[in-house]
Amino acid sequence: MTDAPPIMRRNIGRHVVETCARPDGTVLLRTPEIYPVNARDWHGPYPDMDAALADFTTRTAIPKITRKRLAYLRRHGLAGDVCGKEMISHLDPWTGATTLSEYELVKELEDA
Repeated sequence: MTDAPPIMRRNIGRHVVETCARPDGTVLLRTPEIYPVNARDWHGPYPDMDAALADFTTRTAIPKITRKRLAYLRRHGLAGDVCGKEMISHLDPWTGATTLSEYELVKELEDA
């Protein structure tokens, strides 16, 4: 018998996520099936489960870019058509790897 805290497994978006609530109330989070493999380490500790899940959701969200940024990426060969889908080269905030990603266009913020 072990006194190790239980690991809870769930799906968040397209990722399998494991969380572990420690005896002091803090939470660790990892993605056991993600690539690259070194991104599978535990992240945290987070103050609570809500903070852990919010951080993961934010860091794995589809990037939001402006038309100006998209034009820049196209000029520099970092955006283009991949098998009929427009993608950008993107530094993933969760894994730290450069990857191809879908994106969401957002409006430019106007100077106030």
